[in-house]
Amino acid sequence: MIYIIKDSNKPYNYESYHLKNKIKVSFEVFPPQNSKLEKKLLNSICVLNQIRPDFFSVTNSIHAKNRDKTFFVVQKIRALTKVNVFAHFTTIGLNQSEIKNIACKYWDCGIKHIIALRGDLPDQYSRKIIYANDLIKLLLSIHDFEILVAAYPELHPESRNIQEDLINLKNKADLGVKKAITQFFFSVEKFLKFRDNCTNIGLPITIIPGILPILNINQLKRFSCLNNVYVPKWIFSAFDEYKNDLKQCMDLSIRIAVNLIISLYKEGITNFHLYTLNQSTLSFKICHQLGLI
Repeated sequence: MIYIIKDSNKPYNYESYHLKNKIKVSFEVFPPQNSKLEKKLLNSICVLNQIRPDFFSVTNSIHAKNRDKTFFVVQKIRALTKVNVFAHFTTIGLNQSEIKNIACKYWDCGIKHIIALRGDLPDQYSRKIIYANDLIKLLLSIHDFEILVAAYPELHPESRNIQEDLINLKNKADLGVKKAITQFFFSVEKFLKFRDNCTNIGLPITIIPGILPILNINQLKRFSCLNNVYVPKWIFSAFDEYKNDLKQCMDLSIRIAVNLIISLYKEGITNFHLYTLNQSTLSFKICHQLGLI
């Protein structure tokens, strides 16, 4: 079964479809906080690896005490799966010398795939800001890393306008970056407009949609406010209707994600990045629903 969005403000319709060998999916996880959660994460990785993902990515903390956790999780996933793993690399809290040391350590240990980010800016941050563009230059001056970057279909929270976002993305493409993963979104129309804007300015970069399976509607409300993401009202209404029925909520979450992927596939998109929040169940079921396994 697949679910086609005809209008992003309305629920779904149904149709049969299979996307095996037609699309690629990748998965984002974050470093766990303790050994119990680590065991759960590694089990999730093994489950998701059955889908034969294009790659995994591991987020990075701007806090020094947690920064090394990305390195260790990347190494464990690489050992478990033999799949490429992109390490998120944030610059907040680091100087150029520290960045170079970390980059050399990564390269020497076989970690050659990086998602280059500035990172969330803390309140009253007084150190020199090293932006993603600067990070890309530093990384490429050290070794030939494969680098992905972030993109924002609905405007970066700190940007003044979409043109500023496009210029920032083009600057990264001019440095040799070929792919960008988007912030999560729920409007096909907004994503397609963003893609068209990239094409119109001659931006030679592949835009990979970031898909967020909804685990908790209150969590989604927080995420959407923090990241300037539009969520159609019917999504909140539907989850409110099924708030006491976990199975219905899970089914709804799967349908929403499948809706997005199928609608974008029909517009020529063949790569998708799922924000798993360290849970395998929804992402696995989404991929199963798409006919990938």
